[in-house]
Amino acid sequence: MNLPLNLTLAIRNIFKKKTQSIISILGLGIGVGCVFLLMLLYIHESSFNDYIPNKHLLNRVLQGNDCRTSFPLASTIKDEIPLVDNFFRYYQTADVELKNSQNEIVQDHQFAFSDATIFDCLGIRFIQGKPALSKSEVCISQTTAKKYFNSLDVCDRILKIKLNNQFISLQITGVYKNLPTNSTFNPNFIADIDLTGEILNHNQQMFGHYGQENEDFKDWNHFPFQSYLLLNPQANTETIVRNIQSYKERTNHEKRKTMDYKLQAITDIYLNSSDINGDTFTPAGNSKELSYFLAIAVFILLIAIVNYIFLTKAKITARLKELGTQKALGASNISIRKQIILESNLISFISLLPAFLIVILGIPFLNATLDRNLSFELFSIWQVWCLLILIILLTGSVAGIAIGLNISRVSTVLLLLGKVSQRPKIKSWNNSFLSLHFAIFMVLVVGVLTVKKQLHYAQTNSQNINPKNIIICELNSPELSSQFDVIQTEVEKLPGVLHSAGSSFIPPFNSFLPVNLQYENERIQFDGLIMGEGMIELLELKIIDGESFGSFQTDRTEMIFNESAAKQFNLKAGEIFNGFYVKGIAKDFNAHSFRRMIQPMVILQQDPKKMNLFAIKTNGKNDTEITQFIQKLFKEISPDKMVKVYSLSDQITEFYKTEQQQAKLISAFSFLAIALSIMGLLGMVLNTLSRKTKEIGIRKVNGAKTYEIIGMLNKDFLKWVVIAFVLACPIAWYAMHKWLENFAYKTDISWWIFALAGLIVVVIALLTVSFQSWRAATRNPVESLRYE
Repeated sequence: MNLPLNLTLAIRNIFKKKTQSIISILGLGIGVGCVFLLMLLYIHESSFNDYIPNKHLLNRVLQGNDCRTSFPLASTIKDEIPLVDNFFRYYQTADVELKNSQNEIVQDHQFAFSDATIFDCLGIRFIQGKPALSKSEVCISQTTAKKYFNSLDVCDRILKIKLNNQFISLQITGVYKNLPTNSTFNPNFIADIDLTGEILNHNQQMFGHYGQENEDFKDWNHFPFQSYLLLNPQANTETIVRNIQSYKERTNHEKRKTMDYKLQAITDIYLNSSDINGDTFTPAGNSKELSYFLAIAVFILLIAIVNYIFLTKAKITARLKELGTQKALGASNISIRKQIILESNLISFISLLPAFLIVILGIPFLNATLDRNLSFELFSIWQVWCLLILIILLTGSVAGIAIGLNISRVSTVLLLLGKVSQRPKIKSWNNSFLSLHFAIFMVLVVGVLTVKKQLHYAQTNSQNINPKNIIICELNSPELSSQFDVIQTEVEKLPGVLHSAGSSFIPPFNSFLPVNLQYENERIQFDGLIMGEGMIELLELKIIDGESFGSFQTDRTEMIFNESAAKQFNLKAGEIFNGFYVKGIAKDFNAHSFRRMIQPMVILQQDPKKMNLFAIKTNGKNDTEITQFIQKLFKEISPDKMVKVYSLSDQITEFYKTEQQQAKLISAFSFLAIALSIMGLLGMVLNTLSRKTKEIGIRKVNGAKTYEIIGMLNKDFLKWVVIAFVLACPIAWYAMHKWLENFAYKTDISWWIFALAGLIVVVIALLTVSFQSWRAATRNPVESLRYE
């Protein structure tokens, strides 16, 4: 038989069993599409900073597990240690305000400060101009140039940026090409490193009474910068690390003197920085999470391949007489195997169509769900295409070879009788693969339900603190801070306002404020908060000894410790600790996310004229009107400042953004898994019914009821669902138990989650099988008896 004839026969056989062929194509396409999509994500996540020309020579300096270093460190290393070819320091702030071409105040982000050498070290190309070399200059990305000037010809234009409570004019010196999406550096603006002092002094204002303005950020005792070193190809990394240890002694910071320096490869930053402190504005991936997603994708592909093999086998089994006829007419075993392998590969390649549809729809979904920037540029990588074709070829060929070898060895006589063996089957395992399908689906469902249960628990069970109906407003200018009393008076007149108070930090919040106090000749680090009078009452924190803050005392510093601190250091209200007055003891509460255990904490009182935040407790009925009033009032007091208003509940929700993303992605995988399971079940039901058509007709003639036939057919499939439940429960429990270990405070893995997952599978199986069984059971018995 030649190839054109084989191909014609393969196409004819695909169309002969349209339903089974469609199920095979869609099922395999979904599986391949999922793996391909996750493969693109894996390639993207693993390629961060690969664009850097000397990526193998560029390293970030760490001290201990902190990526923040002092200003002089990198330049001193470059000057004093041989074989360090270049360096740059980097600092990035959160949001900045600027005035656009219409003189409107807008907010932008990713404003960075660095040495001009950053462009050489990272290989960033300029479209025009040059780096910023003084405090009055800035260079911008091509996207920023188009955004604010609708042109790339912007050199010598002026940008007005608000860095330290006032707008300063910066001259644009150059426009650089956008950094690729797989970069841990993503600045829209890069100003000279000397300008960092403006933003650092501004950041100190959040500490209010305890802030230190005009600090010398260029000494060895402050650690706001990331330092990067470009090594000479001849350099030995271990020798460089040993040489830089001596710089620990140049600081007066006792803890820093005990922390060893080390170098982190620039290509390791993205996926291997989960235990690194100070990486606030650097994009970070999660290698463990990525492995989980790949494992899920592989499981879905496994379902699809098993579906495909069993459905292909079922279709071939239905054609045994046809194949027997071919052998009787002289077809060789090799020609039959080739025919089966060709048909298998043809369906496999056709499945690329739904696979590409999954990828096209999946890339925007992954970007939206995981905050990634995957693009179709990944299709330009030849290895991606090779891997995709390899998956398709292996799937089609393995299925075809396995089935072809088995069928081609059967004698012509048996094939003509529609059999593959003379031995009767004692027990049929033809549908056993359905257990694998539904077990994987149940594991995913248990995962989704557990994640959502933990998220609900974390968002609604803050210990000894009530975050409900609290609006937070940022007092982000000196005018707003100084008018705190006026703002509070006006706001408390509004209907629906129950209470208001000022603060510098409002728990639960995501960052940490370390407070070092002396205890028995040892410096102890406490978890810290800075709050104003009335904030403890607003948050409904419980004082178990002493009392809450009263009017701010200028002649003494008052502190409130939490229960953990009081127990550890035997503290009582009215005592003096480290020279400070212990005003009271608060019952332990969650100041941060549920991932972290409650630590010994000290709360300092803030000066009313130096508040950074203003909180309002409402009855939840007039929040929109209250927010509108605040925006209007704040604009009257500080016209050149954007008004930032949000809820404490939203702040807590942001803690668990990663878990929310995981839940969305697992839900999507669960949907695909159950779709594959239904397709596999439907295909097997159709094959089973085709084999039992005469049996059903005989039972009908002998008086069998429709519900009896439906029950008989359902029973054959439901036993595999029960087996799936038994397999899935321990696997799902173990996986979720390991996942919940990420939380210090966690919910239980409830029995009803497993019961609900099992019930969902049973209902889906019953509906799928019963519908097809009903159609077969209500068929005219005469037609069934004529079926061949």
